[in-house]
Amino acid sequence: MADNFHKNTSILAVCTGNICRSPMAEGILQTILKSYPDIKVSSAGTHAINGNSAVEFAIIASIENGIDISGHSARLLDDKTIDDSSIILCMEPIHIELVLSLNPSAYGKTYNLADFSGRTKMRRKIDDPYGSSLRSYRNCFMDIQSCIRNFVSEHYKIL
Repeated sequence: MADNFHKNTSILAVCTGNICRSPMAEGILQTILKSYPDIKVSSAGTHAINGNSAVEFAIIASIENGIDISGHSARLLDDKTIDDSSIILCMEPIHIELVLSLNPSAYGKTYNLADFSGRTKMRRKIDDPYGSSLRSYRNCFMDIQSCIRNFVSEHYKIL
């Protein structure tokens, strides 16, 4: 196991509704980290409706990349979820603000995923594809996957 990972590490992906970006991020993280069974991966939304499924285009974009998120069930972000998480990856800065408003102690473990795009010009957020075309979801999936790979590689040296 990589030195920076330890037993009971818990990674949380956060977006708005927990039906597009964060379920795709959760699936990507689970796939990348499948050889690390002690790492728990989950997702939540700042404005999620508990029990909603991932939207069809998010499911399709994920399946096209070998990841099945069809069983996803949305959940609303809360203080306990934040407290139980070792790492929080947010899709945009407003999500970081909302995480910290619920639990200010999360400051040192909360990241803007777009900051790991690897591009010289820093992106501020992972664009929300909700209501857009399948192509937008495919692009969003690829953006999330790239940022996650960069984050994991930079922080945990396992890729």
